Amino acid sequence: MIEFAAITSVITPIIKKYAPQASQIIIKQAQKNEAIIKVLQELKLNSTQIPDDVDTVYVYALVRYGVFKPEAILNLFKEKVIKDYFWDAYSNNTPSKFVENTKKFLHQNSELKTQIINAKINFLGELEEFGEVFIVVAKQTKASRYQPYPDWNLDVYPKEFKALYPTVISPCFESRPKSISRTIMGKIAEFS
Repeated sequence: MIEFAAITSVITPIIKKYAPQASQIIIKQAQKNEAIIKVLQELKLNSTQIPDDVDTVYVYALVRYGVFKPEAILNLFKEKVIKDYFWDAYSNNTPSKFVENTKKFLHQNSELKTQIINAKINFLGELEEFGEVFIVVAKQTKASRYQPYPDWNLDVYPKEFKALYPTVISPCFESRPKSISRTIMGKIAEFS
């Protein structure tokens, strides 16, 4: 049982302590939404009515995903071959194939690979996030060609470890899952 008076006497400072952080999140989301609308307008794309062709849905998804993202990951997603890999994996419900093909592409494009590594990008997380954004955009079209919507979960590790990815694990070029303890202890990233 809690002591009501004791809790209520400290609740206001605690709320004030965390409220600015919450307001910053809301402000950042509003800024992102505004930027998305401006980018779509500059591209002469309607922000509410999305044509259902794959290229256009991909562009809408890239805009929604790409606001405030590092240039290196945007350079990856704007490659036509990456779009083709994505669509093939999406339409066959094989997101792991997208990861595999994208890794192969990066191994052939050392400059882009270096940009992504230097930007400390959580590679799998970004591929997953883009796929999720694409699904949201595809659902807005209500077109049957995008159904059934695939499960775009690319994590090879439990969600509890997701926060460790950028600092401990370099999943960008893993050829096989490693034990978490080996990764944490050695901070090893294998390049295949």
